[in-house]
Amino acid sequence: MANKPTESFLNHLTLREGFENYVYLDSLKKLTGGTGHLLTTEELLKYKSGDKIDKAVTTAWLEKDAAKAYDAAILQAREAGITDQDFIEALGSVNFQLGTGWRGKMKNAWKAIKDGKFDEAIDEIQFKSGEKGTEKSAWFKQTPVRVEDFSTALKIYGIKKDLALMKPDETTMDSVPPPPN
Repeated sequence: MANKPTESFLNHLTLREGFENYVYLDSLKKLTGGTGHLLTTEELLKYKSGDKIDKAVTTAWLEKDAAKAYDAAILQAREAGITDQDFIEALGSVNFQLGTGWRGKMKNAWKAIKDGKFDEAIDEIQFKSGEKGTEKSAWFKQTPVRVEDFSTALKIYGIKKDLALMKPDETTMDSVPPPPN
């Protein structure tokens, strides 16, 4: 497990968040800049909507925001008994987008992840009631691609975990008859 944000993680964040070298309003009408960086109270005193932001500043914001999200993902992964790098990066992306307190908002999904019930976790993040076929969750309605990213990560991790637990078939190649000529 990498102990700091990987290049692939940073690239994924930039792909999903986009990049702007000026201050803009995000989908929640909050002033944002760079790679999805929500301006702090202190930064709001310095920047106004439409202001251009220096590349060094946006790079520093990304590095700091990504490190915070990634560090939280490592702690969450440890809590859930997960060491898979790809899944840690997926958790990092969730932390980056929703904040490090996302588990408090999605208690059932987090419980399902910790319990190894990854299909249940997928339903919890995709559907308002946690049940397939019901209304989509608020997160899904706002950013369906991000929810699909995390759903895919949950599916893949679940498959990896299942494969690791599988026992080899008792049948050996010695007991299988040769194919006919």
